[in-house]
Amino acid sequence: MWYILFFRIFLVFGFLLAVWKWGDWKNRENYYSTVLFIMVINLGASFLTYHHILWNYQPDALVKTQTTVELINSYVILPSATFIYLSNFPFNRKGRSNGYIALWILLFSSLELIDNVIGGMSYKNNWSWFCSSILDFAMFPIIRLHYESPLRAWIICLLITIIVLIVFDFSSAEMK
Repeated sequence: MWYILFFRIFLVFGFLLAVWKWGDWKNRENYYSTVLFIMVINLGASFLTYHHILWNYQPDALVKTQTTVELINSYVILPSATFIYLSNFPFNRKGRSNGYIALWILLFSSLELIDNVIGGMSYKNNWSWFCSSILDFAMFPIIRLHYESPLRAWIICLLITIIVLIVFDFSSAEMK
């Protein structure tokens, strides 16, 4: 249980230190709407999956509930990652941007795999690490898309949400 807590503390402080060091604070207003977008998407996903969870977070010595982990993800991890991601995105270099996106997909997929291996989280309702990795493949390009074309990003997220709700057998009775 303590190693789960240490991993979560490492993630929170790691992302906070990284955003302090690598965030483009002078231009933070440019990224603000996309940071809010990723927060709303994660909170919306948490709401929709409340009774039909896909990720099951285990309690640790400090964090006792699934909701607390979701709030940490929504208010610390994802906003920090989004801000760093956009602050350093190589917008004018096509080859470099694909590699940059791949690096972030690898980072997030690896962190989730570590969390799963140490017992900090597990999967439910036919979700898997592979499904999360596919979601990461969508998430990082969508973050960039939202920065440039918010409406298109919202439409794509709506379509992905519908697909996930259908494929993973959500019923309206299970939704909060």
